[in-house]
Amino acid sequence: MKRVAYLFFIKLLIALVIALLFKLIFLRIEDLIGPDLFLISIVIVFLWEGNKQIDHWLNKKYSWIDFPQKRLMAQAIAFMLFTALTLFLLMYTLHQIRFGDGVLVDRKMREIFFPAIFFALAFIAIYVGFDFFKSWKNSLLEVEKYKTQSAEAQLQNLKNQINPHFLFNNLSVLSSLVYQNQDKAVNFINELSKVYRYVLDNKNAELVSLADELAFLQHYTYLLKIRFETAVDFSINIADEDKNSFLPPMCLQMLVENTIQHNEASLANPLMVKIYTHDHVLVIENNIQLRSDKVTSTKTGLKNIASRYAYFAEKKPEIVNDGKIFKVVLPLMIQE
Repeated sequence: MKRVAYLFFIKLLIALVIALLFKLIFLRIEDLIGPDLFLISIVIVFLWEGNKQIDHWLNKKYSWIDFPQKRLMAQAIAFMLFTALTLFLLMYTLHQIRFGDGVLVDRKMREIFFPAIFFALAFIAIYVGFDFFKSWKNSLLEVEKYKTQSAEAQLQNLKNQINPHFLFNNLSVLSSLVYQNQDKAVNFINELSKVYRYVLDNKNAELVSLADELAFLQHYTYLLKIRFETAVDFSINIADEDKNSFLPPMCLQMLVENTIQHNEASLANPLMVKIYTHDHVLVIENNIQLRSDKVTSTKTGLKNIASRYAYFAEKKPEIVNDGKIFKVVLPLMIQE
């Protein structure tokens, strides 16, 4: 409350200085100090706050960064109308206080009105310019923030893929295959190399096509099928028109990895993983059969995906858990 009162006092002092300057330029020196000085100062504060509210409202409609031309036009029209109407009412009120003759527009009002408009709009233009550069600066800061968070997310992605457990499990499978089926072991090595090649090729990518992500998933699920055999079943049904859509890289792998990490998978009770599209969204779902040695979820993978999506799509990933089915819905994006 004290801060609000302090800010209003400061604004009133600034308005008083502007009112004195205006009267000094456009009125006689003997009229410099008078009862209308305080009224002019109040009106200046009113103009200041009114145009500030218009500015806040326009920030929600047309941001300076996304719609600079529309914003400039809308702001110019709104400020001009509000300022002109307010100044006219001020001058009419002051004239009636002095003379009370009921005249709507007299000679003095005609002489002062347009200079007063120019004076007010010049002050407002300074405020608008400051607001524009503030928005521009904030936009640059957002870009830098995004770059930092994106780099962190990409690093986390890389860590999630090339982690000791992932490598250990696949090397264990490979060591068994070398003795049992050498041809299959060679195929396993090729698929494993393709998985790592995709990770390295896309570690700096912001978005990849769903078609590329599905091709990568094929290599990844091949490794899982060798490891789990029929204990894990993958059902993939992607509409052709959605394959050219985009999403952050390795989202699919991360979500499939989550299903394996948190659920039991056995020949008697296979884990059913469905990946499909509808209404231009990608759905990854699985039946819930939690592991007996329950793994504590940090939800790092889901947070990673959500943080990357925040910069490219208005829609956020959705998580649905009804106790029987766990489902993640990812928006698909179109690059123009």
